[in-house]
Amino acid sequence: MNIKQKGVLVAVIVVVIAMLFYPPYHELWSSGGYINVGYSWIFKPPKNFEYASVNVPMLLAQWVGVLIVGGIGFFIVKD
Repeated sequence: MNIKQKGVLVAVIVVVIAMLFYPPYHELWSSGGYINVGYSWIFKPPKNFEYASVNVPMLLAQWVGVLIVGGIGFFIVKD
């Protein structure tokens, strides 16, 4: 593993952790529907929405995207 690959690895880890602290939120309705309410800090959810919760499927999809792009970048900078 060269220095550039270590840089890509650190960048991916930092982005994934940042996404954990600033996740997407949604509000579920009793009728079964939901509305996306944007992003907010994990310890300070959106105040305008009473029942907002972290949109875990969206967060996982974003993580997978970052890991795929990071993996591609990791192999591109290989010696």
